[in-house]
Amino acid sequence: MDPMPGSFDSLSSEELTRRLAYAGFVFIGFELLKSMIVGPIKAFYSDTKFHGGPFQSYERDVRGRARDEFEACLLYLRDFMQAITADDVNTIQEMRQHRNELAHNFVAVLPRLQPNRYRPLWHKVDQTLFDLSNYRTRMETGADPAFGDVDWDIVKGHEYCLFEGIVERVKLLT
Repeated sequence: MDPMPGSFDSLSSEELTRRLAYAGFVFIGFELLKSMIVGPIKAFYSDTKFHGGPFQSYERDVRGRARDEFEACLLYLRDFMQAITADDVNTIQEMRQHRNELAHNFVAVLPRLQPNRYRPLWHKVDQTLFDLSNYRTRMETGADPAFGDVDWDIVKGHEYCLFEGIVERVKLLT
């Protein structure tokens, strides 16, 4: 019996392994992005007492921006904190859509998945991950006078360093 086009039977072991590795890469990349969005914002609001100034409450500053909490946090980072750009928001949403397609249709998508097709997305994800990681690092350490001489434009947070290390080891995007 001949393998069906687009079936697992038509893939070599190397190609199947490459696609599985790519899918894992997508999941890790999205989880790294997500880890710098909702959790840190919620932690900031839960750990801080406000006495005037621009911050009010998580519900008012963040949740009121969109029905979906993730999207509300993106809008908060873009509009209120100016930590990311509209292009970053679009990249994150594109990455989210790509991740969701893989996660929810994995068996159907995997045999026809073409990782090279997503190279332009990964170049944008790389920059967005850097932007978010840099912002998070500045928020966590930037007020400390010991870091006064740091060139914040080039600082890589641990999330970005992890991503960079994975990209280097897996070599899926080269």
